[in-house]
Amino acid sequence: MHRPLSLLVAAFALLAGLLPQQASAEARLALVVGNGAYSTVTPLDNPVNDAELMAKALRDVGFEVTLVTDTSQTELVLAISRFGSRLRAAGEDATGLFYYAGHGVQSFGSNFLLPVDIELQNAADLSLVGVPAQAVLRQMFSARNRTNIVILDACRNNPFESIPDLSDNGLAEMKAPRGTFLAYSTAPGEIAVDGIGGNSPFTKALAARLPTPGQPIETLFRNVRVDVLKETDNLQTPWDTSSLTVDFQFAEAAAPSVADIQVQQIWDLVKLSNDPLQVVLFLRAHPDSAYSREARQLLQRLMSDDLQPGPETATPAEPKPAPVSPQKNERDMIELARRSGTADAYQAYLE
Repeated sequence: MHRPLSLLVAAFALLAGLLPQQASAEARLALVVGNGAYSTVTPLDNPVNDAELMAKALRDVGFEVTLVTDTSQTELVLAISRFGSRLRAAGEDATGLFYYAGHGVQSFGSNFLLPVDIELQNAADLSLVGVPAQAVLRQMFSARNRTNIVILDACRNNPFESIPDLSDNGLAEMKAPRGTFLAYSTAPGEIAVDGIGGNSPFTKALAARLPTPGQPIETLFRNVRVDVLKETDNLQTPWDTSSLTVDFQFAEAAAPSVADIQVQQIWDLVKLSNDPLQVVLFLRAHPDSAYSREARQLLQRLMSDDLQPGPETATPAEPKPAPVSPQKNERDMIELARRSGTADAYQAYLE
């Protein structure tokens, strides 16, 4: 029995009424830090530019951004603490992001972000005058939210190479708490380029990639890695590690239109019917849809199955119907295809 197309449309209407409403947007909170105007160690040209560029890129993809630049130790600690409080208040569905550009060093396997007023004569004092990167992770972990992202463009030259026990380059790899994506501008223990064009190669590539719709975060950072390798002649390899448990995209893929959803729902019902006539009617109504190719392939298969005799019930092939006049009524052509069930009849209708 062939199902009337009106039944398919009615079924779609029922399904459409049962579709859930789009969920409200989840909170996206970011703290962006750029430190460059160091007073006692080598100043950096680009971190403030990088932080401003990143803040804009994040706002464009829906983050509520707090931007702080050239922070003292007190200011940096306070900004991190306030960020943690806001993240805890936002709920478990919130996304937290921390971005830092500036000097960063490692000591005994721990990473420290350097405020612009840092003064250091002995490695033992680093935890007293620097800000441990783990402090950011602890604030994020305390929020118990599902998704956190930490981005460190802080692997520039070590400003304390002359101090014993502080001769290691770059940053140490950190363990990411569950639900965290960690990204470094270069591989652990390596030095990143500050950049000569106003922005670091890493931040420039990342800001350019953030608006890409529908791209998973893992794919996005892989593409950033390729960009930076090309920009630096393979001298700098961005690094990331992840313990995310959900999919995350900075920019969501464009939502399908109501018309697109209708066509998809109708096609889902048509292909389940395995009815050549319904497939023909679908192609007639939606000849240029995203499912046209699949529909034609299904139609060819269904017609082939109908025309293939079984080993015990083989009968002489039906004679080809007489060519259908171009002036013949379309309804008659559909009925002819339905009655005969032959490939030529269906093809005559399609043409």
